[in-house]
Amino acid sequence: MAFNNCNELLLVLQQYQLDYYTKGKALKVYSILTDVLPIIEFENEHFELEFRKRHLDLKRIECLTDLNEYSEKFAHNLLKLILIINNSKLSTDDNRGDLY
Repeated sequence: MAFNNCNELLLVLQQYQLDYYTKGKALKVYSILTDVLPIIEFENEHFELEFRKRHLDLKRIECLTDLNEYSEKFAHNLLKLILIINNSKLSTDDNRGDLY
């Protein structure tokens, strides 16, 4: 999936916020972010480290069997990732992509 800017990526990620309870969605978000990771330009090193941690957590979350724990951790990590991306840009962006 190719994105022209952060706004397009954020719109796709926000769709996953509509349903935290369906198993497999954390892995789909993980896959999307794995594809765009090479072109994300983080605001600073702290954001990049936090992004990488949360990104890996998405993969781990998929192994959880308790659906409530899955949804809670997925929601928390996805929100943090969205906030980091909102403060970053893709190398294809002309301007910093702010939705909020």
